[in-house]
Amino acid sequence: MKNPFRRDGRPNDDSPVDDSPVDEQIDAPEQPNQGRTLEPAPEVLAELDALNEACRAAPDDIDAQIRLWRAVAALDRWVFINRGPEDNPRPYALAAQPGNLIGIYSSGKRAQEAAYANGLVPPDATVSLLAVPMPAAIDWVRSFGEHGVVGVTIDYPRLGAWCPLQNLAGLRPTDTQG
Repeated sequence: MKNPFRRDGRPNDDSPVDDSPVDEQIDAPEQPNQGRTLEPAPEVLAELDALNEACRAAPDDIDAQIRLWRAVAALDRWVFINRGPEDNPRPYALAAQPGNLIGIYSSGKRAQEAAYANGLVPPDATVSLLAVPMPAAIDWVRSFGEHGVVGVTIDYPRLGAWCPLQNLAGLRPTDTQG
């Protein structure tokens, strides 16, 4: 399947829509993002930025960190930079002092900027992105604990706050559709 996003983050409308069923497997989450934007409302991104600044201003304030990660968990979807082949996608992870952290992004634009800034793709290349809806994104990320991942980081390098994998379970929204 051709990457459905242009470098500028807009959907690639000339790509065919694949309506074939997706095999359910933990390594290849559904990609319901085709033909949709990966950009949350500007005020959502502004709130994340403000919450991150509050965390940086008071690094020992656990309540500020909880507010930030609750806002991250409230996003409709998490965006990932795909580092695997199309038939076996895997999210970009970086080596950090606490251990391997999966990079989650609040928007397609921020994910693309990070891919270019971190040298993951050449400046003129298309960035392969994955968008996983919530709460499935939390479950998918937590599954990487079996492979040595210890946490996640949001919008790295722009924000860079991180959260241990075990704390994500508490951020998982409950199913209210009962």
